[in-house]
Amino acid sequence: MTAMIPSSAGRVHVATSGRVDAPVVVLSSGLGGAWFDWDRTVRLLAPHARVIVFDRPGLGLSGPARRGPSLAREVAVLDAVLRGVPRAVLVGHSMASMHVEAYARLRPHRVAGVVLLDPDTETPGAGAPFDVSAVVAQGVRAIGSRWLGARITQRFGHSFRNLLTAVSTLGVTDPAPSDLVELVYRRPGVGRAVLWELASYPGQVATLERLRKRRPLPRVPWLVLTAGRKVWPEHASLAALVPWGRNVPVPGSRHMIQMDRPDAVVMAVRESLKGVPDE
Repeated sequence: MTAMIPSSAGRVHVATSGRVDAPVVVLSSGLGGAWFDWDRTVRLLAPHARVIVFDRPGLGLSGPARRGPSLAREVAVLDAVLRGVPRAVLVGHSMASMHVEAYARLRPHRVAGVVLLDPDTETPGAGAPFDVSAVVAQGVRAIGSRWLGARITQRFGHSFRNLLTAVSTLGVTDPAPSDLVELVYRRPGVGRAVLWELASYPGQVATLERLRKRRPLPRVPWLVLTAGRKVWPEHASLAALVPWGRNVPVPGSRHMIQMDRPDAVVMAVRESLKGVPDE
């Protein structure tokens, strides 16, 4: 079932599947992602949970963003997505790992567990990063025309998305039909939304660093999944934000773990649904 729901940041496209009487799991995409990136994971999760996937404002099939990306905006979007849901396990991929961590700190009573999929490798406590791609995005937004951006997106947006998917997976076929990918990533506003998100990255990191000093994480499962066999020190540090946190390598995957190893995502979610083990 799909729907468009209101939020203070713009209308949000939401897809819901699975058992209505089961625990709720919310899947949040990384930079520029769309709901169909999670299709393989959703199919495996649906027998065990009520699964909610959404597109942030400006992305996927959501409406235009009314305000720029920020942690405050993403918390507001999650509030809208979770309206009427008492508690949920939150799964955040890449950049969205910051969004779900912020939500867990600000809305601890609404969160039953957190799973972070190959989060951005910023060591907790390091402060706002100097990010070259963010600087470039800020420059392009400052000097680029809306007309030019729309023309480029309409012509090349889907091809760029396909290229990023190819390099971020181990050669798996795209879970979405090509005509659907083309429909979404040729939308003029999607390119602008991706640039806006990329430009906001250092600011979101800095905001989260300040939040970490003021708001503790709730005592809920905290799992960090790292693509491949190598464990990054930054991911180990992120898992160590709480004593019960775990960093789990996922062999057989690149950055898009939800495409390469949806079974690993489902195992992490099912572990989260069991709660934090007694000490």
